[in-house]
Amino acid sequence: MATKREERKQRAEEQRVAQEQARRKRQWKSRAIFAVGALAVIAAAFMATRRRDGDESNGRVWSAAHGHWHDK
Repeated sequence: MATKREERKQRAEEQRVAQEQARRKRQWKSRAIFAVGALAVIAAAFMATRRRDGDESNGRVWSAAHGHWHDK
């Protein structure tokens, strides 16, 4: 039969392990969210520059004053 002291030590160890697992899960989640956000920003920048280059070569120009494309 385990003593009360041994039971408390075992519960404390189980809590420590559970807290460590929760910390790792939060850390992984925050890194994944950061990576997805960074990829979204890169993809948006790539698409924005690609669209402008493609439209300019098709005879269209961006009008900053009007906020849309115009034919040349």
